[in-house]
Amino acid sequence: MHKLKSQRGETLVETMASILIAALSVALLFTCVMVSTQIDRMGQKADEAYYKALTAAEMQTADADCPEKNGRVIIAGQSGVKEVLDITLYGGEGMYAYARTGEGTGP
Repeated sequence: MHKLKSQRGETLVETMASILIAALSVALLFTCVMVSTQIDRMGQKADEAYYKALTAAEMQTADADCPEKNGRVIIAGQSGVKEVLDITLYGGEGMYAYARTGEGTGP
């Protein structure tokens, strides 16, 4: 009778290849975890800056990171009549609120 089981085992090359594939998989996993952590930190910083600017704009207050700025708005009607308003901008990072100079509602 013929033997039903092969006596042949795994070769050294096959074993080394499987170890290499496993090592590369682990390295890829750790790299993905590190990159996702960095992206999360950057997102948290961006959120913090956004909400700080939004709060400053809504409260019409100024602080060191979001100083108030003075400016002018020119309103021109269809008849050519122009009105110039002095304003103060509050907020920062693209989030602004404005009030006529001297009419801020902050504390």
